[in-house]
Amino acid sequence: MKHELEIGTFHDLRVVEIVDRGVLLDGDGIDLFLPAHQCADDVAVEDRVEVFVYVDHDGAPQATTHEPLACVGEMALCKCVSVTKAGAYLDWGIPKDLYAPPAEQTQPMREGQRYVVAVCLDRKGERLIASQHLAKHFDYDVSTLAVDEEVDLLVHAHSELGAHVVVNARHRGLVHRSDVYGHLPVGSEHRGFVRNVREDNRLDIVLSRRGVAGIKDAEATILAALERAGGRLDLHDRSSPKAIERALGLSKKAFKRGVGGLYKARRITIDGAGIALVTGQS
Repeated sequence: MKHELEIGTFHDLRVVEIVDRGVLLDGDGIDLFLPAHQCADDVAVEDRVEVFVYVDHDGAPQATTHEPLACVGEMALCKCVSVTKAGAYLDWGIPKDLYAPPAEQTQPMREGQRYVVAVCLDRKGERLIASQHLAKHFDYDVSTLAVDEEVDLLVHAHSELGAHVVVNARHRGLVHRSDVYGHLPVGSEHRGFVRNVREDNRLDIVLSRRGVAGIKDAEATILAALERAGGRLDLHDRSSPKAIERALGLSKKAFKRGVGGLYKARRITIDGAGIALVTGQS
């Protein structure tokens, strides 16, 4: 059945009664039970509590203060905790596991493995399910995003084009192969920046800021690494991109620009074996 109270999202609900082992919340005409261990010790009638609303096995709305990995319309990396003939079940941070029907799996899920899924409603709009068919669940309204804006990334696939990423848990993005450095495994999370908002409302993403801002970021990263290493790093122009990425999380291009800026500012010295902090500098 359809629910008056929107499920799969957070609500700020009023406490209407203190009961044995918990409280009752006003869920638009439905009393939702919240266990005492999820309430503040001094909770009182008329207090407001922020809860996530989901449904139990019988389809009845339930409230929890546990925070899920994703709300309806969002995507997250979830671990498969069990598999049955009816489908798979994923741990997504709340008491009831998230059901992934066979039709919503791009390949049969396996217990113990992690998968990037979209949290959505079933066809009747009554129950929360997981779907690996991300394309039909992306939010293509990117009007709130701007070029050079910092965003959160979740890698969900790779292709000849580059690394395909979920942007801010809901939008579709691509880190072009020419902008990928280091290893970006599926399921890994990163910081990124919007390089371009395309006409099809997809997003081109880069992993570091451009221009002066990007150079300053690289300089700060190099200085911090030097301080942790006691003032010296065995990295230089001939170091491999992989060695630089492992040590600093920077592309070789960003490393060279950062080193150049620090050298001009007389913050570091450079020799054939590496770079070092100038005495008395940090």
